[in-house]
Amino acid sequence: MIMTKQLRLSVALATLLAIPQPALAGDDCRTAIDDYKSAMSDIEFALRLYTVCLAGSRGNDDCSSEFLSLQNAHSDFESAVSEIEIYCDD
Repeated sequence: MIMTKQLRLSVALATLLAIPQPALAGDDCRTAIDDYKSAMSDIEFALRLYTVCLAGSRGNDDCSSEFLSLQNAHSDFESAVSEIEIYCDD
C-alpha cells in the first residue's frame, strides 16, 4: 500500500516536472488577462454607480461609498496590469 502511494507521488511529480515552463507561464498570462477583464468590468460598473450618485445627489450625498468602490476597483485594475506585465510577453 505504501509503495503504491509512493509510486503515485513519483508519477505525479515526474508529470509536473515534465510540463514545459512556457505552458505554465501561458496559464499565468491567461489568468492575468482574465483578472484584467474582470477589473475593467468592475471599474465600468463602479464608475456608472458613482456617476448616477453624482447626478442625483443635488448636494445631499457626497457619494463617498460609490467613490470608495471606484477606488477599490482601480486598485484591482492596477494589480491586474502588474500581473500582465509580469506574466505576459509582448
